[in-house]
This record gives sequence, structure tokens and C-alpha cells, in this order.
Amino acid sequence: MKKMLINAIHTEEVRVVVVEDNLLKELYIESSLKEQLRGNIYKSRITKVEQSLNAAFVDYGREKNGFLPINDINPAFIPGAKTAKDIPGLLKKGMELMVQVSREEKSAKGALLTMNISIPGRYMVLVPRQDLSGISRKIADDEKRKRLKDIMKQLDPPSDMGLIVRTAGMDKNKTELSKDMNYLFRLWKSIEDDYASAAAPGLIYKEGDIVIRSIRDYFTTDISEILIDDEETQKRAAIFFKSLMPRHKKLVKLYKSSKPLFNKYELEQQIQGIYKNKVNLISGGSIIIEQTEAMVVIDVNSGHSTGSKDIEQTAFFTNMEAAKEIARQLILRDLGGLVVIDFIDMRTRDHMRKVEKAIKEGLKSDKAHIQLGRISKFGIMELSRERLSPPLLEKSHVICPTCEGSGLIRSVESASLMALREIHAYINRTRPAKIRVILPHDTAMHLLNRQKQHIIRLEQDYSTDISIYSNHGLKQGQISFENPDEITPE
Repeated sequence: MKKMLINAIHTEEVRVVVVEDNLLKELYIESSLKEQLRGNIYKSRITKVEQSLNAAFVDYGREKNGFLPINDINPAFIPGAKTAKDIPGLLKKGMELMVQVSREEKSAKGALLTMNISIPGRYMVLVPRQDLSGISRKIADDEKRKRLKDIMKQLDPPSDMGLIVRTAGMDKNKTELSKDMNYLFRLWKSIEDDYASAAAPGLIYKEGDIVIRSIRDYFTTDISEILIDDEETQKRAAIFFKSLMPRHKKLVKLYKSSKPLFNKYELEQQIQGIYKNKVNLISGGSIIIEQTEAMVVIDVNSGHSTGSKDIEQTAFFTNMEAAKEIARQLILRDLGGLVVIDFIDMRTRDHMRKVEKAIKEGLKSDKAHIQLGRISKFGIMELSRERLSPPLLEKSHVICPTCEGSGLIRSVESASLMALREIHAYINRTRPAKIRVILPHDTAMHLLNRQKQHIIRLEQDYSTDISIYSNHGLKQGQISFENPDEITPE
């Protein structure tokens, strides 16, 4: 039995999960630490047109300018442009544009923007000023596709208003789809009005909060109950259901027990496991998930797996189990971009195809657009997954100030040798009569206790007086120099 549980009692971090028989299936977090930008619409201003990149940089009100590829500029929004070929000659610095964030900011990179605006409703997606109407590719049933196409013809939307039926609208009737379409038309009209009156740069339309987004995008008819532990949030959710899905309003309930909602369903430990890079498999194997700047790397290990006495069978069984868990983890952690999976080597082509199919089946319910590769002769499988939001870790973690994200710090011995080299270079460059060297406590103690002879040799070679001081506030590998004669006494 599937349930949607919403933990909104702490507004700084709202969590939404979908559970099935107490097993965590989907997790969505909105944290004050990381603002959600994807889907927001802004009135922006071009700051630079870069022909060599076939793109424009635009100021849309954030600290970092956004990146707008010319191929993502809709000519219907550019005065004087009849086709896409006209766009490059019409773009000018200072021109105001309506843009939407299609990919979040990442590290030093600004957000990726588009002018092919898309606004999701419950059952349909509106793509204004585009001659584009259709059915989601995830609706594969030919009969259902034909029925929906007939309904779309009857609805007869304006030619400049594209509409795409979402998977949630697969079994809906004409009345339900019409209601959603009219809601989207009204929303687009208000966005246009706000754009006309707003100053650039500025926010025009903000995607709904995580509770409304999650219900809109992830509620399915097989969910038997929606439990919310905050009364105000429960009321907002009930109003949303009443306006769009009145038949399911009764599913929204306020959780009143004194026991925390996620503890009741034994979810906290499952959620904590998502933040670890190692995931243990029931068979004794494991998967290691590492996020890098360029890609996500996943390694499958057999560990103590004893599924079979035959090496090939053991590899196959472990890989099959890992494939299902990897699909689950990609969705739970919302990992995007290029994903590289290193499976245990298999010799049988049939086994490889079955593992590929297991990954595909596991990702069938994923809302993100995915492109799957095949397992190579080296046991490597590549896939690309659309980034729906910042990765889970970015919403709740910051880069370690000590190791600066590397996960490693220098040993005391190595830091001491590095400090000696820097002291030598500094003295050789400045030739001071006296010098104070301030180091992290452990490094300073190691130099004074284990490397004193090197300090004495430098003093003799350069006729200088070297004093070593410790500072608990310095990180391993840091060093600073002071000239005692230049220090003003307090």
C-alpha cells in the first residue's frame, strides 16, 4: 500500500516521501539552504551576446548571470523575428527577455535558461507561443494515445498555445482535461500581465512550494493516503485537491500522533542511509556512489555475496540486485547528468541484457528524462538523467571547510615538511632578521619536537631567528608569517 507522507512541521526543511509497505520509494526535500530555481520565470536583460558560444548571458536578478543558448530562444518572443534564423541578428545588449530556468546553478556555473516556456498543470503542460501539442512519450498504450488525441482535437486550443498531456492525465476525461487547460490559460495570462508591468531583472513566476509541486507531479491514484504533520500545510493541500482533484480530497489527512510522522513509518534511518556513499545489498554485495563535478560514478562490488558457487552466476545475481537498487537510488538522491556504472564483469551477453533491462524497469516510474546506454565489454554502462533539482546532498550539506570537499587532509608529517619548504622559500626571498611562523597546533608541535634540527640549520644558513607559534584556528596545511619588529604592541 502506497502512502505520501509530508513532514512540514519545520519550515526550514520540508520533506515529502512516497512509501510502499514502509519502504522508501521517493524522497523530495526543500531546504532553506538551497533555493529551488528550476521552473521559475524571470524578466531578464541581456548583458552580453557571445557569438562564439552561440549564446547570450543574461541578468535575471541572481548573483550569477544565466546562460541562454540561442537555440533555446523562441522567435515568437523576439520582435521582428519570423524564424529562428533571424534571432542572432536581432539580439542586443540591454534587450529584455522572458526566460525560464531549465537547469539549476551549479558551483561556479550560472543557471541554464530557455525561452521555450513550459508550465505544468496537474494533467497537462502548457507551452505558450509554440505550435506544439501532443501526448507524453511515457504513455505507450496506442488506444489511450488515440483517445487523448481525439480529446485534444475537441478541446481545440489556440494555435499559439501548445499543450502536452502528462502521464497523470492518461485516464482523464474531456471535462477534467478541459478544466486543467483553462487553469493553465489563466495562469499564463497572469504571467504575461506581470511581465508587462515588472522591471527587469526580476522574478515573474515561481514554481509552487514543495508540497503543492509534489502533489501535482507525484500523486497517483494508487496512493491510498496523504498524511501531513502540519495543520496549515494540510489546509493548503486540501484546497489544492479541492480545486484540481476534488474526488481525492478525502485522502489528505492531518497526522496528530505525538510520535514523529517519519519515525512511525521507520523512515529516518532509511533517509540517513541516502547520505552515505555506500549502499549494502541483501546478498552481501554493495554499491559505492561518488558524485564528481563532471559525473556520478557508481561501482558495484560483490563483497561477501554467495548467491552461487559459479563466478558468472554470482556476478549476474549481484549485478541484478545492484541494478534495481541503483535505479532506486538515482531517483531518491535525484542524481542527474552523466552517470557511469561499473558492474562486475560478466561474460554472457544474455546476462548483460537482463541487467540493462533491470535498470530500465527500475527507472520506469522516474519523472526525469533518461537516456540509457548498453553495458560495454569492460562492464561499464552509461546513462544520462535529467536534473530535476539540485542533488539531495546540496540541499542539506555544505563543503567541508577543512578538506574543502576533497575528503582528505594532509598528514601532520607531510604538512610539517611543506611548512619547512615554505619557511625556506620565504626566508630566501625576504632575508628577515627575525620571523614568526604561525602554524596549526599539530604541525607546530611536530616541527618543534621532530624537525627542530631543520629549523636550526635554516637559522644558521640565513642568520635569522625563527620562532614557531601554534594557532588552533588554522587548518592543516595553512601557514602565515609575521615580522616581530613590525608588530605594534597592544
